[in-house]
Amino acid sequence: MIGDFLANRLKKSIEKNMKKSTLTTDAIAEIMREIWLALLEADVNNEVVKDFIKAVETKARGEYILDGLNASQMMVKIVHEELVNIFGKTVKELSFTSKPTIVMMVGLQGSGKTTTTGKIAKLVEKKYYKKPLLVACDIYRPAAIKQLKTIGKNLNIEVFERGTQNPVTTSQQAIIYAKDNKNDVILIDTAGRLHIDSELMHELKEIKNNITPDEILLVVDGMTGQDIINVATEFNQLLKLTGVVVTKLDGDARGGAALSITHLTKLPITFIGTGEGMSNLQIFYPDRMADRILGMGDVQTLVEKAKDVLDERDIKKTMNRMMMGQFDLQDLLNQMRQISKMGKIGGIMKLLPGMPKLSDEKIDDAERKLKVTEVLLSSMTVKERREPRLLKHLSRKNRILKGSGRTEKEYNELINQFEKTKKQVDEIARQIKSGRMPNIPGMGGLSGMGFN
Repeated sequence: MIGDFLANRLKKSIEKNMKKSTLTTDAIAEIMREIWLALLEADVNNEVVKDFIKAVETKARGEYILDGLNASQMMVKIVHEELVNIFGKTVKELSFTSKPTIVMMVGLQGSGKTTTTGKIAKLVEKKYYKKPLLVACDIYRPAAIKQLKTIGKNLNIEVFERGTQNPVTTSQQAIIYAKDNKNDVILIDTAGRLHIDSELMHELKEIKNNITPDEILLVVDGMTGQDIINVATEFNQLLKLTGVVVTKLDGDARGGAALSITHLTKLPITFIGTGEGMSNLQIFYPDRMADRILGMGDVQTLVEKAKDVLDERDIKKTMNRMMMGQFDLQDLLNQMRQISKMGKIGGIMKLLPGMPKLSDEKIDDAERKLKVTEVLLSSMTVKERREPRLLKHLSRKNRILKGSGRTEKEYNELINQFEKTKKQVDEIARQIKSGRMPNIPGMGGLSGMGFN
């Protein structure tokens, strides 16, 4: 995401140029050049870059170092404050009303609008304990209604659709249905286009005028370039948007153009999409985004993500087994599946403060090893996972290799890594049972997944 482009360059340039006890003019000028290049490389709008540089430079010149901070830390503090200002200081969450809250979703084709509509429905249900209704009003894109119905089925959330009926009529009927069905939130998936045209805008205006939505959210693709600013401006002029959802802010997305929206249009970013999974939608916190960009991690988001996707009972059950010295391959598989619910390893590591920067190749290798391990474990029977001693039989090993399609080397690495971890877990359990404070070594798990 955008942090990948900024964090390393900002940290290196700050540390390189800020070794003195004062923020000198030359040092500030040097860091400003580095920041300028880093922001432009991340595709941040040029006007936003100019405003940001001016604000940081003004605040930095003549600053004295606060107690407990060195020059480098002081500069990070200033940059952090101005990043928050660029993103907008206020956290914009959905506004709910006593009547069914109506959320109108708009955007161009390919922005991820329909999928995002489903993600918001899931978040509304899980975080706010509301009963959402998905409404299919995209009657032009082939399979759009089918896509929304599939999303609804997978999430166990009802979808209201009337085929190719006029979207205005469908949205009106959906409101009546929602009131009778006691739905708290109505999410209307409107039609998109490959580009803005008068026909699209007229239809959206008609829907808005007839249903008076409480929220109108524009979904934009985080990988799109500077044209995204014009798109947001035009939609806002016509519909008076209440917020923006930026999708695809994971992987290699630069995201700078999308994150320029707030500063240029004064529209708040409500949510950000950080992956394809239906749980990969986050409320946008400006300060947390600034933390990530400056390599400070984001523990709050990590904890919230864990609460949302992890099964607390399963975790407690596994931990109890480990403390009793009963850790086996089934527990390992359960742990891996729990971790995978939280997203890719690279994304999780970015949320952890102080984690070393790993190359994309190393992260990809770790992801690959995780998949290999899961395939091998899944090719075993439950009895074999619960009783790993059975795997000493050559016939079982050959069957697993044939069923998984993996190599003997990969199989042996898994077994060796498990046995190493098992010994460490058993030792910790013995220390706890004897009333001693456990001496927890480097548990070996991550090194076996490519983080050595």
